[in-house]
Amino acid sequence: MTLALTASDTLTEEGARACLGGATGVRVVSWGERQSADIAVVLDRTVTLATLRLVEEVAGFGQGPGLPVLLVVDAISERHLMYAIQRGVVGVMLRGEIGYADIVRASRRALCGESPLPPTLVRALVERLRSLSGQQTGSGGLSARELDVLRLLAEGLSTAEVAGRLNYSERTIKNVLHDVITRLRLRNRTHAVAYAIRSGAL
Repeated sequence: MTLALTASDTLTEEGARACLGGATGVRVVSWGERQSADIAVVLDRTVTLATLRLVEEVAGFGQGPGLPVLLVVDAISERHLMYAIQRGVVGVMLRGEIGYADIVRASRRALCGESPLPPTLVRALVERLRSLSGQQTGSGGLSARELDVLRLLAEGLSTAEVAGRLNYSERTIKNVLHDVITRLRLRNRTHAVAYAIRSGAL
């Protein structure tokens, strides 16, 4: 297995290159030689827009076949997790929970068609999908779930109280709001509630 590697800092990259390159049957190539690799491994502390753009570029998103990408990070939000998977990430691992041998195993699993994800991220992904899918679009281009959230906010509930009422995590509620605000080009949650009222949805 040939693996292309990049990291957020030189020290991490050199250490990872030495450890991964010492594994049986693994050849590590420089990032500049990634065209010859089977899989790309991106090690980063924080998932930023730059990280996601790098993933898009390597995975060939919208440009044809690219490399499968394994993302190894300290933490990742539900929103960034969905975005990364849509852009070509085949697996995500949390740095604090793994060693270099786990990265090798996950890379091999990814090349066999699996999607390595820790249980915490599987749960986050399921929750995110649950909040976005299977909803009928209602008035004003808002889904039933989005309307439920905005209706409770209009009643004066906090995001934590809305989460409790709808049996979601507060992060999921915030993600629903972010999606509405971004998609409809609104300014904030108050503007989102006002939009729903004006459109007759509430």
